Amino acid sequence: MAELPDLEVVKDILTPRIVGQTVRGVEVNRPGLLRTRAVGPALFVGRRLHTIGRRGEYLLFSFGADLHLLIHLMRWAWLWHGGHGYPPTTATDLRLAFEDGTDLRLIEARSPRLAAAWVVSDLLTAEPLRELGREPLSEAFTVDVLRGLLARRRPLKRILTDQSLIAGIGNAYADEILFHARLSPVRYGHTLTTDEQERLWRAIGDTLRWAIAEIRGRAGDALFEREIRDFLSVHGRRGAPCPDCGTPIAEILYDDVRTNYCPRCQGKGGRALPRGG
Repeated sequence: MAELPDLEVVKDILTPRIVGQTVRGVEVNRPGLLRTRAVGPALFVGRRLHTIGRRGEYLLFSFGADLHLLIHLMRWAWLWHGGHGYPPTTATDLRLAFEDGTDLRLIEARSPRLAAAWVVSDLLTAEPLRELGREPLSEAFTVDVLRGLLARRRPLKRILTDQSLIAGIGNAYADEILFHARLSPVRYGHTLTTDEQERLWRAIGDTLRWAIAEIRGRAGDALFEREIRDFLSVHGRRGAPCPDCGTPIAEILYDDVRTNYCPRCQGKGGRALPRGG
């Protein structure tokens, strides 16, 4: 699933390509894609795209102060941009045709097709955005803010991936952040010392900025169908040697989510980790 670093790069790739372009046509090919019923995609015809933003795991396409398209790629969807001459496939959920002869297409080739879109007039009150937590790369996300979130009696990985607390961190980057912070994913937030809280806060910012730079360097100016994750230290690397100590990376199924970690680098302090299966 696309997370904050992936979406930041997608946003940056698309911005010089389509911002400033005017929509000449819209096609919605999967009825379940649109989660808003009161307004439809026809409103975009004749409107110019002003900005592309990101909030949490949502991409925000703004066609003025009163009209916005929100997209959540969910697990399998990706965005394609190219000429009208390439016929849309059956996997194309949404197509925005621009007057310069190019399309922006939302493509979802695997099932279940879960990508979602909203047409809204106000970003501040939009249903999918109003419950989101803090942006972890914003200046407002201070170590004191993180301390308040860690006061909950919940495992660290749950805190990091709870979108109502911190917006944009998912399974993959929670694993990476905790590895770089040298903290167990199942340790409870309220047990962290002041030094550990500060270490986690630094790891959040450093890991996300590092990932953005790595993805940008690999993608260049090309949109990507699958997330670029070949540079990660622990996530998805079960059995591979830890890049720091050489211990095989372990994997556990915890809270119905697969979690990867280094038993040696992260296994000290707090609760013991369940045995990997």
